Amino acid sequence: MSLHRFATRRLKPLIKPAHRAKRLAMALIATVALVPLQAVAGDVAQLNVLGYSPDGRIFAFEEFGVQDGSGFGYSNIYFIDTVTDRYLKGTPLRHRVEEEQSLAKARLMAHANAEALAKTHRLGEDPGFIVASNPITEVDSNASVVRFRTYPASPAFGPIYSLTLVQKPFPPSKACANMVGEYRGFKLLSGGEVPGTGDRIVHDDAQVPASRVCPNDYRIGAVVTSQSGKGPAMALITVSTFGFEGNDLRWIAVPVKVDSP
Repeated sequence: MSLHRFATRRLKPLIKPAHRAKRLAMALIATVALVPLQAVAGDVAQLNVLGYSPDGRIFAFEEFGVQDGSGFGYSNIYFIDTVTDRYLKGTPLRHRVEEEQSLAKARLMAHANAEALAKTHRLGEDPGFIVASNPITEVDSNASVVRFRTYPASPAFGPIYSLTLVQKPFPPSKACANMVGEYRGFKLLSGGEVPGTGDRIVHDDAQVPASRVCPNDYRIGAVVTSQSGKGPAMALITVSTFGFEGNDLRWIAVPVKVDSP
């Protein structure tokens, strides 16, 4: 028998039940303190751009992740008519697999279900360019303003455009009366190289859609342009909504007309 095992066996009878309970409580506290912060935070959906139809009329993207609380994998695929700024009929396509470690399965199911629409609108022919990226993890970036060119090139050429997001407070819905943070919508402005000069409104919430649940913050997360130049730029906005274990982040897309290079 090893010295460690021998010592452990000899000491066990000397530990009184009250002491055992105290030691167990201290061990649990220590364990919780060591749990990574993301384990008790809301979930942040990742973005996967699926692209444009060749005529620029349809834009599609996927958001996916692991739900806070349940740990279930989910994948939502959105098809947007860029002219009417509405979802195609029968979409978004939402899939959640109620099993742990199920993200891959949820994504496979979502993409299989979206395959017919993707083929109909020939999305693979124009995957688009991500011309601005502003993730929640970026420490020094401006969450409300981005500046970009519409075409990636080195050396860079073409005019510079800007987008500015303005948050708007609204009275909370009944379901969100006890949420943490202020219940908000947003307004999105499109302008030139210098934000605030010649801006025009491209989106302005008159009310907050129920699909955003309990939104308390917004961020310009990315900007995508079509390779053909036939489609509008798409502003991808992250929506922070009060959730089960913290704020959950989801994505919405807003068409923005800019000049092609």
